[in-house]
Amino acid sequence: MKGSSDVLVAGALVALGYALRAIVERFSWTDEPYKMVLVVNDELKMGKGKIGAQCAHAAVAVVERVADSQPHVLDAWEENGQAKICLRADSTATLTKLARQAKKAGLPAYLVADAGRTQVAPGSKTVLAIGPGPKSALDAITGTLKLL
Repeated sequence: MKGSSDVLVAGALVALGYALRAIVERFSWTDEPYKMVLVVNDELKMGKGKIGAQCAHAAVAVVERVADSQPHVLDAWEENGQAKICLRADSTATLTKLARQAKKAGLPAYLVADAGRTQVAPGSKTVLAIGPGPKSALDAITGTLKLL
């Protein structure tokens, strides 16, 4: 039965490797605070309620993506109180450019395209969520934008 014990040992070592990798991923990112940035398309002149709903859509969508692919990022963000900062962009072109920059930097991003049932035309780009991610990485992309 020596062969079966070798298989058990090998299986245990593989499981240990996965467990150690999860620990390293969770704690080796950075000690830096994590945050999420929500960038509102000011060009659309949305009402306060519409902005709130669109920010919620963006935040939920980006968190759903991160939960599946990078749960350690959510852990780091939660440990920092789930900070969310709302900023304004002057145009759809600016929002699209910021989304490209975020993706190029390896940050999670989600750009909401509205269904067009209320205040804006169908397909309008309303809000961009970037993060959660390290504060300095988000600031490098959105640091020149004004608070909403």
